Amino acid sequence: MRMESMILDEDQPTARGRGRSPSLAALLSFLWPGLGQWYVGNRRAAAIFAVPLVLVLLLLVYALRRGPVVFAAQLFADRSVGVAAVVIVLLVGAWRLAAVLHAFVGGEKRKTSQVDRLVVAAVAAVIVLTHLGSGYYLLAYSDAGSIVFEPKPNNPALIDQLTPSPAPGQTAGPTGAPLPTPVEGGRLTILFTGLSSGGAYLYDSIMVVSYDKKSHSVQMISVPRDTASFPLYFGGVYTDKINSVPYYVKTGKIKSPDNPYATLVKEVGYLVGLPINYYAAMDLNGFVKMIDAVKGIDVVNPGAISDPTYDWLDGSPYGFYLSAGPHHLNGRQALAYVRSRHTIGELDWGRSSRQQEVLVDLLHKMAQPNQILALPNLISTLGSSVSTDFPSNQVADYVADGQSLPSGNIKQLVLGPPYSIPIPNDPYYRYCLLNDKIAALSIDWFGQDSTWYGKPTPANTCP
Repeated sequence: MRMESMILDEDQPTARGRGRSPSLAALLSFLWPGLGQWYVGNRRAAAIFAVPLVLVLLLLVYALRRGPVVFAAQLFADRSVGVAAVVIVLLVGAWRLAAVLHAFVGGEKRKTSQVDRLVVAAVAAVIVLTHLGSGYYLLAYSDAGSIVFEPKPNNPALIDQLTPSPAPGQTAGPTGAPLPTPVEGGRLTILFTGLSSGGAYLYDSIMVVSYDKKSHSVQMISVPRDTASFPLYFGGVYTDKINSVPYYVKTGKIKSPDNPYATLVKEVGYLVGLPINYYAAMDLNGFVKMIDAVKGIDVVNPGAISDPTYDWLDGSPYGFYLSAGPHHLNGRQALAYVRSRHTIGELDWGRSSRQQEVLVDLLHKMAQPNQILALPNLISTLGSSVSTDFPSNQVADYVADGQSLPSGNIKQLVLGPPYSIPIPNDPYYRYCLLNDKIAALSIDWFGQDSTWYGKPTPANTCP
């Protein structure tokens, strides 16, 4: 009776398990920890090895509840989530390896063959390589996100303009009020800027993108770079182009309470009548890399572009030409599409409209599940070309909102005519904003969130 009890003890292989292949037991536990133990009759060990993996599977199902794209965004934007994922992948790998070895050595008492040992060695190698590789990939994914959301000063041409040295008479960093924090469940507004090819502290792309969570809608307003003669949020009127504001704050011509880039952010928010919460800045190289990383974008050009003066910035002959209609553009072509502004009759607001189109197309493309594997390479290549102060732990939530956003809930506008007029006899073709019309637009689009809601219409400052 005692011997029979020992044979039937669940901690030992049963009589039915004797004679079964140890390599098959190892393969079964490779497929799912505990299967090999069940195969040889060790049910207690089977449960011990199987249950933790069931819990990990349930955790993964919970993490994917909002879809793979949102989960991917959470992995690379939230460092703590990325590191936790790496640790779990490595622990699961170690657990699988332990299950395979336990099934191999514990399930059969006869001498194992050379084939058995080769099989289990191959299985163990696969586990080690796949889990180490997956862990490395996830770590690279997380590191890539930290490059953008925790920017390092590895591109002075871009970063210096966000944290510049003080101009004469100024203290380092912003000395005015910080950007307002969005109200939970309310509107969130970001300023997107693109660095000019013409020199430091000049921004040719200036676009406000606002998301209203209550109405589940997005409003996009572009301020043309040639906008001039506008009121400053801290008093006075600025007669030069808006894209040069940071430059003249840096040199001391504009006496701002904030640093150069913060001055531009607050000024744009003041002009469109909507406080801006965060910024995102990019240089030209980053734009090209971003488009190429997603294998190009598809656009519908509203009108033929014929710009014989376009500079490709790479020594190529001048000139950019594109017919009206649909086109697939690579990074170099897309950059020309959003930079060209010398087609007759188009001026600056034509390219501002194209910039909005490209941004919307790019966001839609990056939100597709087939772009998940490309994200680490995309973000890492953009690391020195992009900077933002958007909180990384909120990225996944807004990606989830963006995926369910209907195209009809996106409004797009460039502040050209009838919201601006040409400055008379101006040799630089600058335009002046009509502040009263923009205030009315702001109230219409943003309601009580507008700076001008319930306040007197601002005076026009056009010459």
